[in-house]
Amino acid sequence: MSLFEIKCPLCKGTLWIDPASGKVVDHQSADHQKGDFDEFLKSRKKGVAWDDRFQKAKEEEAKRKAEIEQKFKKAKEDKDIGPDDTPMKSPFDWD
Repeated sequence: MSLFEIKCPLCKGTLWIDPASGKVVDHQSADHQKGDFDEFLKSRKKGVAWDDRFQKAKEEEAKRKAEIEQKFKKAKEDKDIGPDDTPMKSPFDWD
């Protein structure tokens, strides 16, 4: 009798299942590496550069948004004026 071997995508453990009965015959949990507090602190110090980049990108996005709003307001004010400074004609007047 052969068993099915399945890897769990969540815990990375291994399950052996009996195909005849459909029951789990054996389970082996995956070894998880413990984190080191000093390595965590080092990675947080490196993260400061990412915080600066994120803040800079956020400021640039706000600047772009303000420019777009300004252009939109200008276009909204000039909506009734055509290229030759005359109001646009109604399509019904074209006949």
